[in-house]
Amino acid sequence: DVDALAAALESLGGRPAIVVANAGTVNTVDFDDLRAVAALKERYDFWLHVDAAFGGFAALSPAYAHLVDGLDAADSVCVDLHKWLNVPYDAAVQFTRRQDLQVRVFHNASPYLGLPSGEPDFLHLTPENSRRLRALPTWFSLTAYGRDGHREIVERNVALARTLGERLSQAPELVLAAPVRLNVVCFTLAERPTRERVHALADAIAAGGETFVTPTVLHGTHALRAAFSNWRTTEGDVERVVEAVLAGVAKTGS
Repeated sequence: DVDALAAALESLGGRPAIVVANAGTVNTVDFDDLRAVAALKERYDFWLHVDAAFGGFAALSPAYAHLVDGLDAADSVCVDLHKWLNVPYDAAVQFTRRQDLQVRVFHNASPYLGLPSGEPDFLHLTPENSRRLRALPTWFSLTAYGRDGHREIVERNVALARTLGERLSQAPELVLAAPVRLNVVCFTLAERPTRERVHALADAIAAGGETFVTPTVLHGTHALRAAFSNWRTTEGDVERVVEAVLAGVAKTGS
């Protein structure tokens, strides 16, 4: 709510603020109006951070790039590479307009480590003194598939998520909790979606051994979510998921 955000910033009376905008929420892949949020910087002095953990990859597709319009106006952005880039779990990237501030915060002052230079020196940019070479599998993936290859993965995953949403919405026992905006399908029981019943359905689906969906809460309603990001997922996998969910519904008597 950009108007509510403006009112909150106004109430600060010039005190420092960090605004965290979403480029793809976890449950429903909602996107904030990044351009409208960034426009508030003309009136208020705040740091705009955009959480683009997986939604940032929408930029790869001409069909969905509009969702991240305004991302370029952020002061910092984070993206999880372990999702749509399909690399090891703890791989992520962060972009910032003020590397000088980041060095001031994280500069490791031990004499034997040397001083920050003009070159990227990750020792002085993060809290970690040592780390695995997470950039290597990321580089492999980017080099192997390139922009076109990763765009195909994103667009295929989105298409498969929409297919799953359509198939589940046809089951009288189920209802979509939100539109399928990108790669996450959020659904729940059509009748009495209590915590006990929804979690029992999640357990039954997992026990089948075919697929795994995670429980969540959306606007106070218990629901389940299926997220698509794997580069190997096919239409056949979607059918397996549909069958597994319906089998879980039948098993729990939902």
